[in-house]
Amino acid sequence: MKISNLLSLPKANRIEPNILFNWLPSNLASLAAAAVILATAVVAMQKFQETKMPENKSVAWYMANPQEALVKNKECYDNPKLKTTENCVNSLQALEITHKGPNS
Repeated sequence: MKISNLLSLPKANRIEPNILFNWLPSNLASLAAAAVILATAVVAMQKFQETKMPENKSVAWYMANPQEALVKNKECYDNPKLKTTENCVNSLQALEITHKGPNS
């Protein structure tokens, strides 16, 4: 179909866009400022979540750091709610391997 034929179609038969982007800021500076604020907020939330959650250490790490394993094991023994956490399980397993041997 030729472009001249499309232009001659009645307005009722023309396809109009459904989404209008008139909600965007009219100037680029406002858009850039909004993007910077949003990016800063996302980075700040990520940093907050990283500091909130303790790092899980492996059995090998606790075997290489037996003093830390003892401290974590005492902390887990004193607080029964922590006994099922990964750090408590790994520290206990490392202490058992260290004191009994790996083939016991």
